[in-house]
Amino acid sequence: MPYAKPVLTPDWMRLAEAAAQLGCHPDTVRNRINAGTITGVRVLRFDGALRVHRQDWAKYVDSVTLHAPAAVS
Repeated sequence: MPYAKPVLTPDWMRLAEAAAQLGCHPDTVRNRINAGTITGVRVLRFDGALRVHRQDWAKYVDSVTLHAPAAVS
């Protein structure tokens, strides 16, 4: 039976877009996902590229932003 590729929908984004939201390089996001530092994010490998689920990513970014120390002015 042939392997069925998952359907890529607008619910998934490339690592470059996810990295832009954190202000880092896409390799940083990839490395943190592979190391298990970024958790609770569904990851899809589509055509050799990793994609992250937008809703999961938004929750992760909110949790990181909420726990980040406030900038000193």
